[in-house]
Amino acid sequence: MKSAGVDCLLLTPGADMFYLTGFEHGHAMERLLALVLRADGSAQWIVPAMNVPQVEDFAQSGESVRGWTDADWYLPALKSAVGDAKTIAFDDDARSAFLLDLMAVAPHAKLRRASEVLQGLRLIKDHAELALLRKAGAQVDSVITAAVALCRAGRTESEIDEDLKALMLSADPASAIAFTIVASGPNSALPHHETAHRKLQQGDVIILDFGTRIGAPVETKHGPALSRAYGYQSDITVTCAVGEPADRDAKKVYDIVWQAQQAAIALVRPGVTCEQVDAAARKVIEAAGYGPQFLHRTGHGLGIQGHEPPFIRPGNSQVLEKGMVFSIEPGVYLAGRFGVRLEIIVAVGASTAELINKVSAQQMPHSE
Repeated sequence: MKSAGVDCLLLTPGADMFYLTGFEHGHAMERLLALVLRADGSAQWIVPAMNVPQVEDFAQSGESVRGWTDADWYLPALKSAVGDAKTIAFDDDARSAFLLDLMAVAPHAKLRRASEVLQGLRLIKDHAELALLRKAGAQVDSVITAAVALCRAGRTESEIDEDLKALMLSADPASAIAFTIVASGPNSALPHHETAHRKLQQGDVIILDFGTRIGAPVETKHGPALSRAYGYQSDITVTCAVGEPADRDAKKVYDIVWQAQQAAIALVRPGVTCEQVDAAARKVIEAAGYGPQFLHRTGHGLGIQGHEPPFIRPGNSQVLEKGMVFSIEPGVYLAGRFGVRLEIIVAVGASTAELINKVSAQQMPHSE
């Protein structure tokens, strides 16, 4: 905080609060529940009265927990906590109403993003974090073959989705489903298709994008617990077909996307920028004539959130460092026909990329 020139850091329930304290809470909603940290090392919690016992289980020694009632509301507590702070770093993901209230009680304070303070802490994964990410990656790797076999003609996307979730949980019943996407036929040309009830047809191309969450261990005053909303995640995308793909260009496009992914992976090492890794993948796809059909960035960071820095995109000059973890997922999407996306997670090693997942299949897999 001192190096960033920040007097006061205000966090609400979310990934940053969880990262620092292990505390998570999904029910505060319009009631402000916040941790206020000062650059002098002092800290104070502002908490709805009903949540005081829960927060006290996570508060460190010397941290006061100030409860407020619905009759009093939280504005007096908020004003007291931020005091005369000249620069306040505010939670990036907090409700805008809380930001407006902060502006009202501290009208002369300069407001900054909390990520300016916390991003550097979360960006580099330590050995324990990498171990959890590898465990999550192995979980989704273990179900790929069975997931492809689910994609048979006559089955709906939603039916496959339910079976895919069951497969992932069978690999590790203590984990949770982070997300699933099942996009078949023309729906596969939509990068973030919402799984629907379309029936698969012979020759369809299908994108399966899925991930799990391994609960991060949390220490409380009453013993260890597992997080409910946060934990180290997996994220993988497989493109397959029902039998042989009906579109004659499907295999060609698959090969182009695979080559693009390999080019990006080969460039990953400390000192390279995010935009250079993106450009490595994009160059292959553009050379093949599909540049306009590569609709998104090459990758995103992964940790206790499914999407977090670093972002592997054009224009991002951030330099890669050992311990950063992110996806490599180029794609080509032909509207009304099909799409291909191949995704794995990599960690930046001492001199090369370290794969968190197995290498993507070089040829398009298909169900029988």
